[in-house]
Amino acid sequence: MVEKEEVLRYVEDLIRLTGFSEKDGETLAKYRDVALKWANDVVKEFYDTLFSYEPTAKVFREGERPLREKTLREWYERLFDGKYDDSFWLWQWYVGIIHIKRKVYNRYMLAMMGRVQLAFLRKALSELPPDEAIELCTAFKRLTDVIAGLIAESYHLTYIYSLEAVAGIKPALAEKMMSLHLNRELEKYAPRS
Repeated sequence: MVEKEEVLRYVEDLIRLTGFSEKDGETLAKYRDVALKWANDVVKEFYDTLFSYEPTAKVFREGERPLREKTLREWYERLFDGKYDDSFWLWQWYVGIIHIKRKVYNRYMLAMMGRVQLAFLRKALSELPPDEAIELCTAFKRLTDVIAGLIAESYHLTYIYSLEAVAGIKPALAEKMMSLHLNRELEKYAPRS
């Protein structure tokens, strides 16, 4: 399994590659009161989308929506406190593991993160001067891109390590078997000229 220190190294990679900075955190905290007013609309759009599409609707149990909305609202609110400590990043890693258990595939997560980003952009553009909206949305996008990358990495690595553990396969053997399989997949999907 992935250790905490390794998760935090992935966070460092994502922060570096997205350009997320302390200034972004300060920007998000500065606009906290404004952004929190948008929470209900963002949460509603998120779950209206998921519940209106059969493949994502079946992820949920009967009557679960209010609890999931509460969880998403808490996540959204936490984005604006300017505190991105180890517990914050490990929480995002945990989300990836939950997604495996609930069959929330990365394609769903990435699409919905994009929807959250666009809903946030619409709200910011409608309620803030353009330069402030751009500053806020840029900070929000960078943070949520780090989160999406971390959730995807958590899903990917936890899935692989879990398969190795359940099947009793040594990592070196799994890697060799995967390499052989990947060669077949590369041949199948290689662009043809």
